[in-house]
Amino acid sequence: KTVLMLLESSAMQRSVYVWSRDHRIHHKFSETDADPHNSNRGLFFAHIGWLLVQKHPKFVEKRNEIDINDLKADPIVMFQKRHMALLSLVCGIIVPVIVPMLLWDESFMNAFIANTLRYLYALHSTFLVNSAAHMYGIRPYDELIEPRESNFAIYFTFGEGYHNFHHR
Repeated sequence: KTVLMLLESSAMQRSVYVWSRDHRIHHKFSETDADPHNSNRGLFFAHIGWLLVQKHPKFVEKRNEIDINDLKADPIVMFQKRHMALLSLVCGIIVPVIVPMLLWDESFMNAFIANTLRYLYALHSTFLVNSAAHMYGIRPYDELIEPRESNFAIYFTFGEGYHNFHHR
């Protein structure tokens, strides 16, 4: 669990606590105002806009109602929540930049740019699931829900674009 927490910290996509809480809300209230990245609010909002604007009051309301006692009881999750800034800095920037410099004699600039590209790829691949996989593609499992099997997202996310199945 500790290794997974450190790997998640390297993604720099907020803590396991916040990510899991918001993911539970997203599944319970998908495509409503309580959904943190509601695709009905448009492609830009679903992809990245949800991070740039104030949270919808319905989301805030549901965020306070969702059961996350298992997360609160997990010492690893709570450790990461308390130390997320430092863990993200170390796991997401310092280690991925320093390791290529030490092991392969890479320049700081090359290592930094490669790490930045890694981060941007991971970030936008995740965002594709929130946007493209909720808007474009087929719904072979359940036609009554918005999440879809998005071929575009499937290739960039190594399978998470099979989103219609993920939501049921």
